[in-house]
Amino acid sequence: MGKKSSRFAQSIVPTHTLETAPPLDVLLVPGGLGTRNPDPAIVEFIRDRYPSLKYLISVCTGAGLLARAGVLDNKKATTNKKAWYDTIQLGPKVKWISHARWVEGVDGSNIWTSSGVSAGIDVILAWVQHVFGEEIAKNIATGIEYERHMDSTNDPFADIYSLPPP
Repeated sequence: MGKKSSRFAQSIVPTHTLETAPPLDVLLVPGGLGTRNPDPAIVEFIRDRYPSLKYLISVCTGAGLLARAGVLDNKKATTNKKAWYDTIQLGPKVKWISHARWVEGVDGSNIWTSSGVSAGIDVILAWVQHVFGEEIAKNIATGIEYERHMDSTNDPFADIYSLPPP
């Protein structure tokens, strides 16, 4: 009998390209290795689409793509603490907040940014609460068996990585 593999994974099958994407209300920009040397078309897409969005949300180093696009200029934002110094270099005009799990729509902005991946769950739940109400956000968190962090300023990773205080 041959070896059997127990490996499996999901697939993400796009329905549009960057060129054919319909109008959007919300754009969620994930982080990860693809943000280190991104396709310029992705940065251009973010820059071009931002003015028509109701909300722009980034997770982890996705904030680096927003910074490259210039949409974070003169706005408060945060990013992954392990990648802090590399990411903040991408946005010298950004008001980077080192001690923040997430930064939400401050100063009238419609941009929400988060630190790492788990902080990305927290920023999404905070956004859901902002847009749809606390009960819905609570139900989602309970349904996925996630214990929410409700304080956006409580970010222990800033201290772990010895980042300067605000």
